[in-house]
Amino acid sequence: MGQYVRWQAIIALAGAILLIAYLNSIAIIKTTVVVPAEGGVFREGVVGAVQYLNPLLAEYNPLDQDVSSLIFEGLTREDGLGQLEPVLADTWSVSADGRVVVFALRRDVKWSDGAPFTAADVIFTLNLIRSPDFPGNAAWQSAWQDVKVEKVDDYTLRFTLDEAFPSFLYYTTFGILPQHILKGVSARQLLSHPFNLLPIGTGPFKLQEATNRHLLLARNPRYAGQPSRITQVEFKFYPDAEALYRAFLRKEIDGLGQFTQDSIAHLESEGNAQLFSGVLPRQGIVYLNLQQPEALPFFQDANLRRALLMLLNRQAMIDAAMEGRAIVANGPFLPWSWANNPSQKWPDYNPAQATDLLDAAGWLDSNGDDIRDKDGQPFAFTLLVSNNPVQRRVAENLAQQWQKAGIAVTVQSSADEPAQLQARQFEAALIEVELQGDPDPYPFWHQSQIERGQNFAGWDNTPASEALEAGRTTLEQARRIAPYYTFQQIFAQELPSLPLYHPVYTYAVQDTVKNVQLPSLATPADRFKTIKDWYL
Repeated sequence: MGQYVRWQAIIALAGAILLIAYLNSIAIIKTTVVVPAEGGVFREGVVGAVQYLNPLLAEYNPLDQDVSSLIFEGLTREDGLGQLEPVLADTWSVSADGRVVVFALRRDVKWSDGAPFTAADVIFTLNLIRSPDFPGNAAWQSAWQDVKVEKVDDYTLRFTLDEAFPSFLYYTTFGILPQHILKGVSARQLLSHPFNLLPIGTGPFKLQEATNRHLLLARNPRYAGQPSRITQVEFKFYPDAEALYRAFLRKEIDGLGQFTQDSIAHLESEGNAQLFSGVLPRQGIVYLNLQQPEALPFFQDANLRRALLMLLNRQAMIDAAMEGRAIVANGPFLPWSWANNPSQKWPDYNPAQATDLLDAAGWLDSNGDDIRDKDGQPFAFTLLVSNNPVQRRVAENLAQQWQKAGIAVTVQSSADEPAQLQARQFEAALIEVELQGDPDPYPFWHQSQIERGQNFAGWDNTPASEALEAGRTTLEQARRIAPYYTFQQIFAQELPSLPLYHPVYTYAVQDTVKNVQLPSLATPADRFKTIKDWYL
């Protein structure tokens, strides 16, 4: 009898163990398998308003870029690490001599109104870019100006270049416009066309509603890629960064990328938001107008340009004006680029040596007004800057640092800074420029770009221009390094303009938004590359 009871107890115990194991397995399954939710509205707060929902005109308005990135697509896009990935292109090939590039387009793409996407749309967009009246990115226009464009069939394009140009593929990232909607519209007419507020694209979202308070996008049912789990994206407009921050604290919005000077620190300390950061392939730089020798004689002397840079504590400026959201920039290349020479010496912060250079050049305070002068002319100039509040703070910080050395700088904010740069109507200008993955400083510094290109400084240096020509026309990357190193050496000696910083982009998202990942960024708009994986 006792043996029977013992066996009953053993069987009962074994059954209990099996039951516990089974229940635990259920619990494990139930707690580890999470099914992402479908639907919902992702609400992003922004300061400002949309101007052009047109990828060819969105260059100078971050909100336009953000929205356009969700509505439009290019043949390719940068991955943020200097490489290209296909979007509307399926594949491409480059001839052995680097002069012929053939693109095969995707055949499954439709515009959001149902019309098919074909090679005709690409050619139409390129004709707008190549037009003398094109009001958009001058670098695109310059790169495509002499390219022979041929339609092989509805889904194949052939581009023939006059000479090899290794960076050419990086000029295929522009958003494509629909020919069937805009046929007959000229490049100049783009600026005032209703399409800019009634866009039709091939991207993951389409415009549903636009008012003076918000802009609402809905998932594009005809999108050829993986659809987003989130069905709508709303951009809510706020008057300033402080109002934006308060809205985030009230959970009126789910994401924001514009901050007050202390809001990031508050969010970090409170710990109830997800914060993502990444260095952008951009450069903040002060262009010095070298084409006005009589009005701005001090910009003609390389030693004085060096002194201007050495007077700036750029790290202190980044900390004070940008909340530390940047890294110090040196030279014309990204610090992680294969073309950058890590051994190249650049001027450091050294106000004592800068003062010696100014004194030696004869720029002294001769009348006791705390402003240096020479031959009756004060060392004074106007620093042009956009209305962007961060760049305005940077400009004011620079002016204060120069003022301590007896250099008078007047900060001038302008809503039309790009047009003033193009017209060369400035003395000095603070601007952020995008630096592409395959480096090509030619548009910014070559002699041929002084009058109509992006050589806004007007730097006329033949050895530097020759080095740039060699760097952009040699196919093998290893052989391009030497001319680009030479260019950097000349740039460091001459300092035609003053490199300041590479900005760090920070993005805050509520904890209720799941699976957010910030990819490597070519532009802030690239944060939406992974939106297909987000859910609420």
